[in-house]
Amino acid sequence: MRLKRCPAESGNPERFELIEAPGRRVVVVPAAGMNLVSVGIDGREMLRLPIALDDFMSTQKTGGVPLLHPWANRLRGDVFEQDGMHVDLAAVPNLKRDGNGLPMHGLLLRFDAWELEHGGDGDEAWIEGCLDWPSFPDLMTAFPFPHRLRIRWTLRLISGGLEATCLHEVSAAEVDVPLGSGWHPYLAPGPGSHAELRVETPTLRPVALDDQGLPRRDDAGNLIFGDPIDPTGPLGSRSFDDLHSAPVDGWRCAISSPGGGRIEFEADSNWPWLQLYSPADAEFMCFEPMLAPTAALSDGTARVVAAGTVFQASFSIRFTV
Repeated sequence: MRLKRCPAESGNPERFELIEAPGRRVVVVPAAGMNLVSVGIDGREMLRLPIALDDFMSTQKTGGVPLLHPWANRLRGDVFEQDGMHVDLAAVPNLKRDGNGLPMHGLLLRFDAWELEHGGDGDEAWIEGCLDWPSFPDLMTAFPFPHRLRIRWTLRLISGGLEATCLHEVSAAEVDVPLGSGWHPYLAPGPGSHAELRVETPTLRPVALDDQGLPRRDDAGNLIFGDPIDPTGPLGSRSFDDLHSAPVDGWRCAISSPGGGRIEFEADSNWPWLQLYSPADAEFMCFEPMLAPTAALSDGTARVVAAGTVFQASFSIRFTV
């Protein structure tokens, strides 16, 4: 199987669609955050976009499986400092903000200048996007830490479905690079109502959040944790928008529907933080892997890629019906 490049047309962006794979549909849109915007198995769509793709691209909305870089979730405000570098996001155009005006989900939700390659052979196809950060003055103004970002999606046929594996690589240049990056997969195994969907997670340590969704810290600056929990079970009347410390050796979560659909999300040990997100009555669940806790750039607790080194993290999503 392989991916076919489809040029931008009729309001839709350039996209890459899986072909030569009967019963499997995958659409990747690089300009939406190297985003897996659609995965279909035997006619069943297993990801969620909030609106049609052409309309989606004219907004800062999230859906599918978008990259959140260089931070996921919120910052505490427009200003942060790292290693003596002062950053002010107040004048950055088209910055996504939450309902309280806080910067949210990074700088690449609608970035269309990736260096792209793609290919495929047999039961595997792939697409890779690279971004040389210093080549873009607007990006350097908003995040003045030179690095090279490489995202590679590999698609494989598996029994009853498809597996998508993401390699997330950051190569630091002459300075250390602080990161709070993550991904935001909208997983929808359907059919089934919110109450009927069943989640499976490992034991997690919840982080106390304030009313803006920001982590609470004690007087010494340490995160405040709740007692360990295991959210496994039907969603029922529960809703989620919560940050957790995940198992240090990697973690696996799943969401399944009474109609037989199942999606498993497996992250390696380089994703030590996990945001669970499923609003009331939503027919999807988000298991969001994060390199650092929410607001890490603001709090000075970001994951740091040392100058001259390369950092890699990966995760896989298995879609079956």
